[in-house]
Amino acid sequence: MSSLAVGDFLYLAQRITSTLLDGQQIIETFKKYFCKASSEHYARSSSLSWAKSDLERHASSASSDAPGFIAAFCDACEDLGANDIAVPDHSHVNKLLEKHNVPYRIIDNELHETVDYVSPPEPMASPASVVAQALADAKALIGHANASSAIDRAHTALHGYLVDLCVSNGIEANQKIITSKAFKSLRKSHPALTPDGPCSAEVTRVLQAFATSIDAFSIIRNKASLAHANELLDEPEATAVINAIYTIFRYIQDCLQRYGH
Repeated sequence: MSSLAVGDFLYLAQRITSTLLDGQQIIETFKKYFCKASSEHYARSSSLSWAKSDLERHASSASSDAPGFIAAFCDACEDLGANDIAVPDHSHVNKLLEKHNVPYRIIDNELHETVDYVSPPEPMASPASVVAQALADAKALIGHANASSAIDRAHTALHGYLVDLCVSNGIEANQKIITSKAFKSLRKSHPALTPDGPCSAEVTRVLQAFATSIDAFSIIRNKASLAHANELLDEPEATAVINAIYTIFRYIQDCLQRYGH
């Protein structure tokens, strides 16, 4: 875990207050668990300021093992919480893990390793749009469930984005047009999506493969996602589909940005 992530967790720990325990006792509780995680000897500090300094050292040592660090932090919170002290819950922990790209989440009181995803694109639309909402939903589902749960929302975002681009650029399309046809129409009619640099023929082949993949996305969305009562894809295949959708999103956005410049 990065030093910034460790710092944010320690800041969260040092914000805990109690009418039952003084500040040093709270810090000492976190020290005990971080010492255990890093296999270091625990000794009570002589003052609050020294306790905070020692906590930083022990937490830094524990940070080399992210699961151990997270477990130590949560165990310390659970220990304090047993004394009716208000402590950060798992949602706070997950927010910090997401903020610092730490690939773990606490789900149903268990620590799970998350899958590496292509980062979701930022839609070029108002936050209230269907596209923006679908992307937000997909990101939330991935964070709290698995990739197969997010396929329907990611597909909805891609379809809406492609249709919106067609309409805003005067390319014939409507909400009933299928996703792959909208992509083909954009490639045919929008100058931003015409590869004219090195290996343009090979790049065109890649884009044609994108079009084929988009056809497959629609079938997967209908037959193996939460769009209907389906048997869901296994995680590796679902992750590949989500990453492919995001890759197409980002390619189009990068092309539009280059064309705008």
